[in-house]
Amino acid sequence: MSASAQNQNNIWYFGANAGVDFNQNPAVALTNGKLNASEACASVADEAGSLLFYTDGLTVWNKNHNVMDNGTGLAGDINKSATQILVIPQPNDDQQYLIFTMSGFGGELYYSIVNMTHNGGLGRVTQKNTYLLDASTEKITAVRHANGTDIWVIGHESNTNIFYEWLVKATGLLQVPERTIPIGRLQSGRATSSIGYLKVSPNATMIVSAANDANGGFVEQFDFNNATGAITNPQILTGFTNGTIPYGIEFSPNSNLLYISEYQSNLAGNIYQVKLPFVSGIINNKGAVLNSLQGVATLQIAPNGKIYVSQVDKGFLHAINSPNSEGGESDFQLNALPLGSRKTKLGLPSFNINNFTGLSYNSVGNCSAQPTQFKITSNNTNFDIITWDFGDPASGAANTSNQRDPLHQFTADGVYTVTVTTIRNGISDSKTRQITILKSPDGALHDVVADKPILCADGTVNITAQGATGTEVYNWYDENQALITQNSGTFQSPVLTTNTSYYVSISNGICEGERQKIDITRDNAIAEITATNTIIDLGETITLTANDAIKYEWSPAIYLDATDARSVISKPVNNVTYTLTTTNANGCTAQATVNVIVRSDIKAPNTFTPNADGINDFWVVKNLDVLENLTQVFNRYGTLVFSARDYKNNWNGTKGGKPLPAGVYYYIIILENNNIKKGSLTIVR
Repeated sequence: MSASAQNQNNIWYFGANAGVDFNQNPAVALTNGKLNASEACASVADEAGSLLFYTDGLTVWNKNHNVMDNGTGLAGDINKSATQILVIPQPNDDQQYLIFTMSGFGGELYYSIVNMTHNGGLGRVTQKNTYLLDASTEKITAVRHANGTDIWVIGHESNTNIFYEWLVKATGLLQVPERTIPIGRLQSGRATSSIGYLKVSPNATMIVSAANDANGGFVEQFDFNNATGAITNPQILTGFTNGTIPYGIEFSPNSNLLYISEYQSNLAGNIYQVKLPFVSGIINNKGAVLNSLQGVATLQIAPNGKIYVSQVDKGFLHAINSPNSEGGESDFQLNALPLGSRKTKLGLPSFNINNFTGLSYNSVGNCSAQPTQFKITSNNTNFDIITWDFGDPASGAANTSNQRDPLHQFTADGVYTVTVTTIRNGISDSKTRQITILKSPDGALHDVVADKPILCADGTVNITAQGATGTEVYNWYDENQALITQNSGTFQSPVLTTNTSYYVSISNGICEGERQKIDITRDNAIAEITATNTIIDLGETITLTANDAIKYEWSPAIYLDATDARSVISKPVNNVTYTLTTTNANGCTAQATVNVIVRSDIKAPNTFTPNADGINDFWVVKNLDVLENLTQVFNRYGTLVFSARDYKNNWNGTKGGKPLPAGVYYYIIILENNNIKKGSLTIVR
C-alpha cells in the first residue's frame, strides 16, 4: 500500500450509499452510489481518478452506476465479511482486474475477473467465482512483488495459523498457492475469530493481522519479504478492552506507526497508536489511546495521506490528519468529512497494493497550442533507462525523450499513441496509452487593456481584450484563476477596494489559449503637512513641509516663496489657510490643509448694540479669538457680569441669559505673559 497520490483510489463507495471523491481538495461527499453494505466494499478508478467500477462482493456496478454486464452473483457475503473485497489489476494489463470475494465466518475464497475493454469501456465480468480456498478468514491483502511487476495476494485459513500466498503474474493467477506458511497464533475458538483486517506496511516489510480467539482479541505483527513471500518473527499484542475485538488496522505512510481500532456495537472501543516495529506485550504498555468511540470500525489511508475512521451509522468520517506524527500531534479530528445525506457502516474501500497499476503515467495538458506534461506514476524511482515515444514523428528529434517526466509539444491536434519503456535491474517494462490532443483556439490574444489599471479610490474597472475569431469567446478568471464568466471581450469588475488581478484567455469551447494576467492596483496617496509653528507673531516666518511625494502643489501662492517644493516658507501679514496637493508615483493625489495664525495687537471696540438685529450683536475683539486669554467685564459698581477663558467673540451683552441694561461697562483682558488690556465698553440698546 502506498499513501502517495494514487488516482486509482480517488473514488470511494461504501456503507449505506455513501461515497467520497478525493479528486477534489478538500474531498467531497458522493451521494449517487448504489452500494449498500455493512462491510464489504471496493472501488476502482482509472489513472485520471475517474470511476471505473465498484462492488459489494455480490454485484459489480460500472461507472454509470448500472450493473456491469454479467456483474451479479459474485460469491461474496454482503453483511458479514470485513475485508472480503480485494481488487487488483492484472500485472501489465490495466484493462483486467481480479476481484477476490469470500463468505463471512470462515467461508470459501473465490476470485472473478473484470475486463474493461468490453461494452465501450463499461466493462464485463468475464470469469466468475474461481475457487481458491475452502475455509478462509475474512482477511485478504495484496502487495507488489520485489520485481515491481508481480503481485502477492495473501490470505489466512480459518481455524488455523496458516497464511496462504498466491502470486499473480502477467500470465494470470494459479489456483495452487505459491506458499503456505504456518506461523503465529491460531485464529479459532469463536464464531468471530475470522473477523479483522490484514494489511502490509507501505514499505512492504511488515504484515499485521487483527484477530481474536476464545482468550480475547490480539494483533500480530510479522516480518515480510516481498521477494520470497517469507513471513517470519511473530510478535503479538494482547490485553484489549474486554468485550471488544481488534478490528481495523492501518499503517502510517512512513511505516513507523500502526493504528488499531477496537469494535463492539454497544461498547466504546479505543483507537490506538503503536510505534513500529513492536515486540510482544500488552496493548496498554505499547499504545497511546487517541480516542474512544462506540461502534468505531475501519481505519483506511486515503489518497490525501489522511487516515479515515468509520463509526457505524454516522453521517461523517473521522480523520487522523497527520498519521506520521506521534500522539496528539497526529491530530485526530471528529466529524472531519461529512457524507451528505448518507451513512457509514463498518467497511471502507481498501487499497492494499504498493503500486496499484504497476508502470503507468499521467499526462496533463491536452490542447495543441501548449505542451503536454508526462509523469511516470510508478513508485519505482531508480530506473536504469527510460525511453519515451510520443507517436509524433512530425516533431522530429523531439518525438523521443529520456527524461522521467518530460514535456512534449505535439505538432497538431489528433490521437497519438504514447509509449514509455523502462529498464530496471535488467527487467524491461512498458506502458502504452492513446493521448487525444484537442485543437487550440485559432485566435491570438492581444490588446488586453484595463481602463483604470490604477485605482486611486474604490471603484470598478473595465477590461477589454481582442484576438478571438469566429465563435471563440473570452474566459475571465479571478486572481485565483477561478472562472468568473465567458463573454465577447469586455469585463467589468465589481467595486474594488484592494489590489487584485484578473486573467483572460480565448476559448473555442474545448481548449483555451494562454491566459494573460491583468494587475489592478488600488492605491491611496498621502498628504501630510508638518509646520514649525502654526501661530506666529506678525513679521515672523513659518516653514511648511510635506510628506515624500512625486509632485507638490501649494495654494494660495500668497506669502509663499514657492508653490511646487516639498518645503515652503511663508511670511504672512494676515491669517491664511494653505492647501497642499500631493501626487504619488501612481498618479494618485491627496490634499491636506493648515491654518496659519498671525498674532497682532488686539483691537477691542468700545461699543456694540446687542439688539438681535444681526448687526453688531456681539462684542468682537479683533485677533483675540486666536490668542490665549482671560476676558472679564464689570459694571460700574465693580460687579463681574461676564468672564471667559479664551474668549471667542461670542458675548452678546447678557448675564445668566438675560440682557444687561444699556450703559457703560469696563473690561479687562489678560493675555500671555500677563499682558493686560483694559478699557470701557458701552452697551447701546
